[in-house]
Amino acid sequence: MRRAQAMVETLIAVLAILLIFFGAYRVSRMVAARTLLDHAAARAARAKAVGFNDFMCQKSALVAMIPVAGERVWPRDLAFDEASRVPDYLSAEDWALANGILDYEYWHTTDIDVRSGMGLTPVADAEVRLATPDYEMTGKASIESHFPHYMYDEGR
Repeated sequence: MRRAQAMVETLIAVLAILLIFFGAYRVSRMVAARTLLDHAAARAARAKAVGFNDFMCQKSALVAMIPVAGERVWPRDLAFDEASRVPDYLSAEDWALANGILDYEYWHTTDIDVRSGMGLTPVADAEVRLATPDYEMTGKASIESHFPHYMYDEGR
């Protein structure tokens, strides 16, 4: 009888420890995702602050969020790594070419909003929203922008 009681107590303790461990693991993944989304928003805001068009800003944000972008959809071959494809992806002239170079599972559920303001203290704002089956999260960033003082934003 004592043996069965010890086994039950051990089972309850192990289950409690596993529950705490997996909960902490999930929370740490969400914190990492939030940090990377903030970083992706900062990259997009910086790209806008130096005068890049919205297309380049969006590509910069997507590249910055690769670690939380899910499974690589294209290329499927594991022999290719991101480091060799990112420069080609960033230099792609349209979405069709870019998706043919590098593509990830959650890039298509990501919404990237980049804005720049004019005035005495122009600011470039970016917001990156990511939706996965596990969570929905938003990263935000604002960077002081000086490009309106020396460049004309044509909206391309």
